[in-house]
Amino acid sequence: IADRVELSSTVLKVAHHGSDTSTTPEFLAVVNPRLAVISAGKDNPFGHPSEGVLERLKEELNPQKIYCTSDNGTIEFITDGERLWVEVGR
Repeated sequence: IADRVELSSTVLKVAHHGSDTSTTPEFLAVVNPRLAVISAGKDNPFGHPSEGVLERLKEELNPQKIYCTSDNGTIEFITDGERLWVEVGR
């Protein structure tokens, strides 16, 4: 990012289970994802994902475009090469 590398992503897999040190506002601004997915266990002892990361994601994305395994269970992204669908287990 410091070198202004061209980054972009339709789906962002949030780093380190959404710990507070992941997914900075600068990173989100450069990557500009349409969707975000977080892998974190429900009621995990580390408090992942952190409220700070969730707030940063909500500033960039519609909250309905943020998926977390602790809430949604299995998350599946399906594409035909042009369109993207998301199916969740719960």
